[in-house]
Order: sequence, then C-alpha cells, then structure tokens
Amino acid sequence: MAKVGFYKRYLYIIDRLKTVPSDFSELHKYVMQRLENDDLDDKFEFSIRTFDRDKKDIFDLFGILIQYNRKDKVYYIDEEIEDPSVSRMVEAFSIHQALKEGDKISTSIYLESRKASGTHLISGILYAIQNNFQITFTHTKFWDMEITQRTVKPIAIKESQHRWYLIAQDNKDGSIKNFGFDRISDLRISDTKFKPVVFDVEKAYKHAFGVETYAPEQKVVLEFSWQQGNYIKSFPLHSSQKIITDTQEKLVIQLLLHPTNDFTMELMRFGAEVKVIEPEVLRNTIKDRVTNMIKLYK
Repeated sequence: MAKVGFYKRYLYIIDRLKTVPSDFSELHKYVMQRLENDDLDDKFEFSIRTFDRDKKDIFDLFGILIQYNRKDKVYYIDEEIEDPSVSRMVEAFSIHQALKEGDKISTSIYLESRKASGTHLISGILYAIQNNFQITFTHTKFWDMEITQRTVKPIAIKESQHRWYLIAQDNKDGSIKNFGFDRISDLRISDTKFKPVVFDVEKAYKHAFGVETYAPEQKVVLEFSWQQGNYIKSFPLHSSQKIITDTQEKLVIQLLLHPTNDFTMELMRFGAEVKVIEPEVLRNTIKDRVTNMIKLYK
C-alpha cells in the first residue's frame, strides 16, 4: 500500500478507538470499509499481525498508546491526546471523513465562511524552517500601515485565534519576533543557509494569550456570571486556568499570563458577563475602554 494508505489506516484506527472500544473483528470491519471507500487503487490487508505493527507505529509517530482490556476483550485509547498538533490532526481527519461521506452535506453542515488569510504560505515557510534557509518578505503593519522589507531566520509556525504567525529571528537586530501571515507578501525562500536558532518556542509562549508577550506575566483573577462560567469551564481561556470559586451565582478563575492587548480585547468580548478582580492595572484598562466606548454612542 502507498504511504498515504498506511497513514490513513493509522488514523482510522485512532478515530475508531478514541470513540468506541472494539475487538479486532469490529476494528477490522471499520478500517477496511473506510479504506475501500477511499478507493486507493491498492491491494491491502489488515491482519492481527498488521495491527500489532500499527500499534507500535502509532505510538512512535503520535505518542498514542493503544491498550487491551482483557476482561471485555477490546482495544481502547484511554488517555487524552496530549500533543495539540496530533489532537488537531485527528480532529481534522474526523471532520474531513464526515464531510466526505455525508449525503447532501450543504444542508447538514455549515462551515465558517470567514477564513484566515496567508495559509498558502505554510508549506513554503515550513520548508525553509526544516532546511534552515533564510527567507525575505514584505511586511505591513496594520496598526500604522508601515511597510518594511525583512530578511529573517525562520524558527517555527504558531497558530493563535485562527491566525497563523511566523516566529523568526530578524536579521536587522537579531531579536526574535512574530509576523502574522496575513501581513506577509512577496515571500522568497533564499538559498542562504543558517545555523539553527536556539529558542524554546513552547517556553517563550507558555504564558501568552495569542503571540504577544510584551507585558510581564502575572496572576489574573476574573469573575464570570454563572451562565458564562459554564462556557468558560467547557472551553478554558488559557491552559493555566484554575477554578477558585464555582457556585450557582458566579465562577471565579485564576490565570497566569501576559495581560496584553489581545487578552484585553478578549475580555471586552464578554461585556457585562465578566469582571476583572485583579490586577488593578487591568481593571483600569477595561474601565477606560468602556468609558471610551460609551462616548462613541453619546
């Protein structure tokens, strides 16, 4: 089977066992039906011996451990997928298959029409990162429409708020910066190689809400109405979120992050459903913005 067939088989196995613990015959039927529907133009088999190899490959590739329940005689995936990239890939694959197999999709599933721009750059930038090639591009600041030419050493790609960003070292001053894909044009991959830049992206953005880290990280305490609190519990604002108080009247949470403009804008989105308890400077920022908003409608 071609390589695409192998990966599809892995994802079908994960997709099934994340949802329904299954014995091998049930898993075999599910995987084979999906592969046959894909019409891969390849002869393939899925035996118990193949499955034993697949389990090892799935763990090596994705860090997902498939276990066996001897009592119920079923295979299962017990733990949450910790790697966000793997989790998103499996999620996207499941959605893709639902769209592919569904009848009269247009009247059943409605996708968001607003799309992030600049996604066409992902492949080229990723190639430059993996091969240590410097890149050049035109960058436009939306805030003041300043247009500059940049040459950078690409380090990583980061997603935030449905937007994509390039994390790179700017040749101009040697500092690490982020550049929104939607503000990049005229991208060129040069043949100039560079030594890999030592930079821990995960550590650098651990306390970020989005990609900005200019404000010192600090404790933030927020009080939500109980109605909005239900949404905040099901979809946390940040990975550091901790519940302090949870009653029928309110939800109080604590975060540890950089309270930048992106975070302030997110809080403004909740309107009267949230109150900043601390820090005081963030309370005052929200007050000032609310006051300015009121002036617009006088």
